Amino acid sequence: MNWRQMAAALGVITLVLSLAWAQSSPETQKCMNHMKLALRAVQMYVQDWEEVFPPATSQAKLLEAIGPYLKDNKNALTCPATGKPYRTNPHITWRPKSNYPNLGEVVVLYDSAPHKDKRYVVGFANGTVKAVTEKDLAAIKQKARLK
Repeated sequence: MNWRQMAAALGVITLVLSLAWAQSSPETQKCMNHMKLALRAVQMYVQDWEEVFPPATSQAKLLEAIGPYLKDNKNALTCPATGKPYRTNPHITWRPKSNYPNLGEVVVLYDSAPHKDKRYVVGFANGTVKAVTEKDLAAIKQKARLK
């Protein structure tokens, strides 16, 4: 491979990565970062409470449990872009972390309303956050048995 082919390949890689990043609007990125903070609080709770997930049957119960781990617990479970509360996964309530072989598939929080770019943000038990389409969210919710 000569230097021109190498330069062209690097240009294509840069373009693909730029487009992948550009799929999410700045509002969605802000929501993703906000949700990551809430997920960190959930992870700290799990660590402190013998590897058991907090009560997540409602937003209020989850917020009460993870509130001590948050700087701003008033708006911690509300999307800053839409102003709507995040939805919780009630199926993780009081369940041991060891029940789940792949924490990257365990939904903890997800958007209740779409962003301007028609994406929803979903947060997983391993701390990852994804911006997904409505179709992808429906599949994730079905797999997780969420309404």
